[in-house]
Amino acid sequence: MTQKKKSVSDYLMMALMGMLILGLGGFGITNFSGGGTTIASVGDREITAEDYYRAMIQAIRAQEASGATDLTLAGLEAQGIPAQVRGQLIGTEAINNEADGLGLSVGDEEVARMITESSAFQGVDGKFDREAYEFMLDQNGWNVSDFEQDVREESSRNILQSSVVVGVAPPAQLTDILTEWFGQRRSFRWAEFGRDGLATEIGEPTEEDLVAFHEENAPLFTLPETKAITYAWLTPDMLLDQVEIDEEALRALYAERADEYVIPERRLVERLVFGTPEEASAAKDAIESGEKDFAAIVEERGLTLDDVDIGDVAEDALGQAGAAVFGLEEPGLVGPYPTDFGPALFRMNGILQARETSFEQALPELRAELGRERARRLIEDMITDMDDRLAGGATLEDLAGETEMELGGIDYFSGMQDGIAAYEGFREAAATLTDKDFPAILLLDDGTIYAMRLDAVKAPRLQPLEDVRDAVIAGWTAEAERTALAAEAEAAKAEMEAGKTLVDVAGLGVQSAENITRSSFVEGLDPAVSDAIFSMEPEEVAVVKTANGAVLVVLDSVAEADLEDPQVALFNRAMQQQAAQGLSSDLFNYYAQYLTATAGITINDAGVNAVHSQVFR
Repeated sequence: MTQKKKSVSDYLMMALMGMLILGLGGFGITNFSGGGTTIASVGDREITAEDYYRAMIQAIRAQEASGATDLTLAGLEAQGIPAQVRGQLIGTEAINNEADGLGLSVGDEEVARMITESSAFQGVDGKFDREAYEFMLDQNGWNVSDFEQDVREESSRNILQSSVVVGVAPPAQLTDILTEWFGQRRSFRWAEFGRDGLATEIGEPTEEDLVAFHEENAPLFTLPETKAITYAWLTPDMLLDQVEIDEEALRALYAERADEYVIPERRLVERLVFGTPEEASAAKDAIESGEKDFAAIVEERGLTLDDVDIGDVAEDALGQAGAAVFGLEEPGLVGPYPTDFGPALFRMNGILQARETSFEQALPELRAELGRERARRLIEDMITDMDDRLAGGATLEDLAGETEMELGGIDYFSGMQDGIAAYEGFREAAATLTDKDFPAILLLDDGTIYAMRLDAVKAPRLQPLEDVRDAVIAGWTAEAERTALAAEAEAAKAEMEAGKTLVDVAGLGVQSAENITRSSFVEGLDPAVSDAIFSMEPEEVAVVKTANGAVLVVLDSVAEADLEDPQVALFNRAMQQQAAQGLSSDLFNYYAQYLTATAGITINDAGVNAVHSQVFR
């Protein structure tokens, strides 16, 4: 019972926050004759104009958030929105009416607890702030007594709901069937018929073959909707010839990057640490005598070669072992030498010779780097002038003719990354570009500037065969190969039905899997095969077409679900919870419908229209 009370309390707190959100819709609410106007009565309960106004505002905001545009009264009524809102309010009041009749309510202390513990009304010290509470309610069209009464009624409704659905449990047979379906295990063998083993010779396609394939697979050769865009752009590379860089700056950059251009000799090294020098020496003796190899010693210490690999290192990184390791002229073992982790053996596996790039050799790279940086600053200084030209009526063609900018064009579609579309910034701007957008200078991450204009939007269109002939030939050939492989698999299946085994027809290519469930993943196996085996009977043989050919599969056995399997147990619990929640929800909905039908409902059309006139004025 303690746990149930805690759950109900948590639920009521969420309900309280829900009412706060609903209350936000009431900001700026008009007073309907001092709050006396009602739009409906349900039994002994009334739905006020304020209640309906708040609910309608909330519904309209939900429509706005979903992207709806026709938010007129006529548009919403065509969707049934006002009727739904009234229905929800009537349903709530029908439950309140029943709770009143049963004498269900919560005391002032419980209402106070829920409100004072709500984070919405806490001050900076984490405690309930009475002034903030009253101010928030006032700003959102509530008075304290009405709000607290709503909290009380929400709590009563939840008590009623809990009493109606308590003890609801789904039929065990239902969850058992679902769990058995999910966890059923299947063992099978298969052989792949792939292009590498294709025995059928695939000839060259005829012109008729290509025409037919092109027409039958039109979506493969159809260009998406594209935007024909003209642009003018200027990249830092376009200005490199205009940038002057003195040698002093180049040499300073070379010195700054010395570790990139002057790389000392390095060695590929593994380091194996021991507890004592004696243990390290004994291991070295065993290796040098041939009794054991280095890998075996590593394994004995519970490590892998990856664990002891320290990569390519310079001499000074090896401490006292540096001179010995770098004194080796070929791969070998040295040690033990002390390290921060203990005495260690060092195995050298390779020599990386010293590499030095002279200033003269690095000059083109240095010049390009400094040049781009200075070109970016030049471009930044040009932006204002370019914008002024566009504002003064210059076209993109004028910019290309009168400035350093270059003119270009692109048929852009979503996902394209060629040319200027390689820039993410351009792609984002092109995606929203319309023919009403005025060209303006835009900046990309590397300092490139551009301006663009939408010339036309081209609908999706099938590319002529001549333009995609190579792709059509490749597609026809691949399809012909898949068809031939499926035919070879069918022939092998016929041989098996005549008495041969899978090994007889597939040789060493047979693979197997055991106790596979619907959620299992078999590496390298096309998902279509996994799907197929769950529609087969034991000892059945089937051919499954795949993206790369075909698979001949034999279902060996079917086993019941293993209820001890963590995944199966988790699925079973989830199904029980989901089914119980669904039954509880359906049961209470039917109960609410009954209460609504028997409470006695009167609609005040004048009150409804008065609210509509305020909402849609």
